[in-house]
Amino acid sequence: MALISVLIVLALEHYLHWGAQYRSFNWFESLLEKLEEQFGENKFWQGWGGIGLVLLLPIVFLWVFLSVFSEPLYSLILFITSCAVLFLSIGPQSLTTSFKSYFEAMERGDEQAGYMALQQESKLNEILEADDIVRNATRLILVESQTRYFGVIFWFIFLGPLGALFYRLSHFYHSYCKENANDEHFSLTTSLLHWLDWAPVRVTSLLFLLTGDFVKGFYRVKDYFVDLDANNQQIISETGVAALGIDIGMSDSNLQENRDAISMIERTVIIYIVVVAVLSPLSFW
Repeated sequence: MALISVLIVLALEHYLHWGAQYRSFNWFESLLEKLEEQFGENKFWQGWGGIGLVLLLPIVFLWVFLSVFSEPLYSLILFITSCAVLFLSIGPQSLTTSFKSYFEAMERGDEQAGYMALQQESKLNEILEADDIVRNATRLILVESQTRYFGVIFWFIFLGPLGALFYRLSHFYHSYCKENANDEHFSLTTSLLHWLDWAPVRVTSLLFLLTGDFVKGFYRVKDYFVDLDANNQQIISETGVAALGIDIGMSDSNLQENRDAISMIERTVIIYIVVVAVLSPLSFW
């Protein structure tokens, strides 16, 4: 079931180009506002209690909804729900769509507009370096692939729609806290995301080695693989750059490096589908 769900959602995303226009978390923002009004003054809201309430309440609702049904209807409802939740959780846009403005600006020689386009996409990423636009784009493309695709699929494999939704809501709430200056929850969700991404990042890094330059990539990933505190974005970006067979330092300002990064990610998606097929019998749903 997991394999079929992933295949359907990726086909809708990459071949029919259904994406951001159908993905909305307005319902989650409305829930956040109501919870803040109700519990914002309570002490427990300021810590993990508030984060747990925000992130687990939709998961509980989804679990209760699924538990209402029994076989044989349960399997059909679970399949439909899995496809819907996975589709909602991936993205919101393909990398090609998101970086279209960047590529257009760079192709006409407008590096300032290209860098501004990267800034708009970077949001909470910490890997941008002011002096190297092309390498910044490569690193950002690699990091975004993890957040948009591979992290979601990883948790979907093992925990089904509940895991995929929790991963996406955690990232969404992290951005929400940043935009609304909720410093305490922002700090706590930073820690939460570190551990949510710890295992998926390392799996993705290993798959980059299989779809890129294994030797160069291996020498990067081995430095971080068992480090509990290593920055996940740094692991993905440095391993990905090494797997592309290029130097970790400055780029040669060739946009082909960016296109090669997207191509490697597309190949990694295929390998991930194989992983889903192999691990589906081990999933807990």
